[in-house]
Amino acid sequence: MRLALRIRLLLALLVLLLATLPVAFGVYINETSPPPTTAQLAGRCSRYCEMHGCPHATPANSPAYFRLRPLFVATIKGLMGGGRQWYAAVNIGFYLVLIPLLLLGLTYGALRNAVLIRQLKAQRRE
Repeated sequence: MRLALRIRLLLALLVLLLATLPVAFGVYINETSPPPTTAQLAGRCSRYCEMHGCPHATPANSPAYFRLRPLFVATIKGLMGGGRQWYAAVNIGFYLVLIPLLLLGLTYGALRNAVLIRQLKAQRRE
């Protein structure tokens, strides 16, 4: 059973609208947050924390940080696999191209399957 072109276009539009939510959230965060700095700040995390480990985090106030830190280190090592010169390109390709495309495809497929299941149920009742 195939979906009508109109339904496919509506599903694609819904997926694109859903995809703009994280982009809008990112724009909002970037516009309202203080400018980035690599200096160590006492009151909040900065890029210093990203590069050197966060001195603000303790097992009491940030248990997730200590559980996820090995995964973060492994991710950085994986992205640096091609060398320091390829780190930015691999990072952009993986996090800004591959993962979003995968999520868009999975979202579209889930919505398409939901419509197909609804159509098949309606046919069975007839």
